[in-house]
Amino acid sequence: MKLLSLATTLFIASLACNPSYAMDDVPDELPDRIVGNIGAAFYTSNLHIGTEGTQSLVLPYAFADYQRLFVRIDEVGVKTFKMGYGYFEVIGKVNLDTYKVKSSINGNSINRSDPIPLGLGTFQETPIGGFFINAYHDFGKSKGAMYEFLYFAEFEAYKKVMFYPQIGLERQSSQYANYYYGINPGESSLTGYAAYSAPATNNLLAGLVVEIPVVDDWYINIYGKRKWMGGGINNSPVMNRSFQDNIFMALAYRFK
Repeated sequence: MKLLSLATTLFIASLACNPSYAMDDVPDELPDRIVGNIGAAFYTSNLHIGTEGTQSLVLPYAFADYQRLFVRIDEVGVKTFKMGYGYFEVIGKVNLDTYKVKSSINGNSINRSDPIPLGLGTFQETPIGGFFINAYHDFGKSKGAMYEFLYFAEFEAYKKVMFYPQIGLERQSSQYANYYYGINPGESSLTGYAAYSAPATNNLLAGLVVEIPVVDDWYINIYGKRKWMGGGINNSPVMNRSFQDNIFMALAYRFK
């Protein structure tokens, strides 16, 4: 909860540092058509859990709005009432990672059910960048909670190539972290890993989105993100690195 309080404080401070007229830049009307990028992407990730290596797949890609509905890469949701530079939102997170723990000691595996994070949040598109503040409850087997505070800046480079650097913090509750990274006594006997109970953990992340115009309204989007896991997760015997990586490349058409 300390992380969420910090995120909220930082967000309120960012609003206070900007003139109130900037809120007029947020349109009062929601789009009556699809607005944004839709296409296909090649996703790859490595959670560095056990002996499992890189996971790759091809999936639809979207960062688009239609009326109150939105899709933002791995988030889907509904905008409710106007709030600041954006809306108060009901959000679901689409998790593309597979939490399969294959032991590096004896090769036995533990299969974790994928999380089903649903919650509340907001996307604030301010004059100094975009802020995401989200709180999720996992309706999957962990029954835990996850909180996010993310910031994106925007820079234009050569020939309309856009750069969007990202920094952020993620907090996983003890229930969430322990389900995906903990080892109970039975699983310890199966895999050879020492038993471990993961506490609530804060993770730091940084990333970069590069948007490259191709022709007409077609764009290539490249996104790389690294998440440095906090001690509560990094100390788990199933982790073979202190970080996790996600990368994708998408070809998308922009609807205006």
